[in-house]
Amino acid sequence: MQREITSVKARGGKISGRVILVLILSSVGAIIALAACWVFLFGH
Repeated sequence: MQREITSVKARGGKISGRVILVLILSSVGAIIALAACWVFLFGH
């Protein structure tokens, strides 16, 4: 019983860590895209 709980908890932590990583990467990508659009539109 104890082993199952810990394995589920470890798996959940791995999944949540991956979700957080994806969120961070997507937000960084959005910021870079916005900056690129800003420079392209108003940098001339």
